[in-house]
Amino acid sequence: MSENTGATPPRDDDDPAVPPPPPVPGQPAGPQPPVPPHPGAAAPPPPPYGTPTGGAGYPPPAAPYGQQPPYGQQPPYGQQPPYGQAGQPPYGSPYGSAPGQVDIGSGLSWAFSKFGQHWAAFVLGGLAWFVVIAVVAVIGLSLVGGAAAFTGRSDGAAGVVAGIGASIGVAVYVALLVLLLVLFSAAFVKAALKVADGRPLSVGDLFDTSHAAQLVLLAVIMAAVGLVASFVPLVGQIGFVVVGFFVFYAVVAIVERDQSAVEAIRTSIALQTRDLGTGVLVYLVVAVVSWVGSLVCGVGVLVSLPVGALLTVFAYRRLTGGQVAV
Repeated sequence: MSENTGATPPRDDDDPAVPPPPPVPGQPAGPQPPVPPHPGAAAPPPPPYGTPTGGAGYPPPAAPYGQQPPYGQQPPYGQQPPYGQAGQPPYGSPYGSAPGQVDIGSGLSWAFSKFGQHWAAFVLGGLAWFVVIAVVAVIGLSLVGGAAAFTGRSDGAAGVVAGIGASIGVAVYVALLVLLLVLFSAAFVKAALKVADGRPLSVGDLFDTSHAAQLVLLAVIMAAVGLVASFVPLVGQIGFVVVGFFVFYAVVAIVERDQSAVEAIRTSIALQTRDLGTGVLVYLVVAVVSWVGSLVCGVGVLVSLPVGALLTVFAYRRLTGGQVAV
């Protein structure tokens, strides 16, 4: 039998009566954390499906029901946002109207509010336009009247030539007036778009000559349609009003999207046919606002034209999902 010389006596680990060894000084008692695996060792198996985890290598648990992830971030794959919060409206959508829908009451309120904030630029710019158009009209009428008087005193071949010249002069005069009126109307649309973007407005903005070529082409197309419609009494006038309805947003499309006149007409037709009921309502409200303004000794046009342009831009932005500054 061997004798113990002072070393630790051997013990049987399978014997439950033998107590465990005392803890080593400097180490905490209790279960110890697992030793990190060797870089070449295999990864541990994933936890069972549905077990919430927060450790490294696993996605965090889903947010509690009713909480929305930060704006601009999508929820984790497979998770849906709470009912009724599937998306956020565009910045500045006034009074909670949904994108793609036009609230006429909200649009009129917004248009009058923005006109009140920028009335000086709208009114002074409109007065300046009135002066320019009046001067051109007076000069043109004087020239037409002089040509007519000269034609009446001429006989024979001279009278025929004078008549042709007078007809050409009248056509040029009418075309110039139509051009000025188109640019005049487009000036308010450009100003309304700037207001809708939340940018400051000045009188000079109403004399922006950008996109003039396509606006003139649009005016020529509309003048040609009007000329053809004039040869068909009553039905032609009704047809021209219908055409005006379908090209209602053409000027806005030219200015904002930098489209050609033909492309802008197609864009306007697509917007109007998307919701005919809303399109007709907006068209009629803008027409009534302009008509009421023209009844107040013509001075009301300085209010009705900006308000009509602002309402048109409001409806356009709502239909296209664009931004409208509050």
